[in-house]
Amino acid sequence: MRIAIVEDIATEREQLKDRLNGQLARLALEAEISAFGSGATFLLAAGEERFDLVFLDIYLEQENGVDTARELRRFDPDCILVFLTTSADHALDGFRVRAFHYLVKPCTDG
Repeated sequence: MRIAIVEDIATEREQLKDRLNGQLARLALEAEISAFGSGATFLLAAGEERFDLVFLDIYLEQENGVDTARELRRFDPDCILVFLTTSADHALDGFRVRAFHYLVKPCTDG
């Protein structure tokens, strides 16, 4: 399984990566996790080799995560997409790009 984290804040990228690694270990699952600081760098990587699951922040420093998701959907309609953001303002936009889930930060394991 290939997982991408697209988050412009480095500490939040690392926290999510640590949480995912913890859950994967707990479930005895293996995955390759790649982290990206921008939608543009993520899209370049996703164009080379597809990801199975993407955690995508909506409020990125240089881009809007919904726009990144729209571009992703042009060449990968099957990737599982989870928006992770500080606001529910774009929830409908997220589901328009067939997001699997929309999580509002801060998230808890419970």
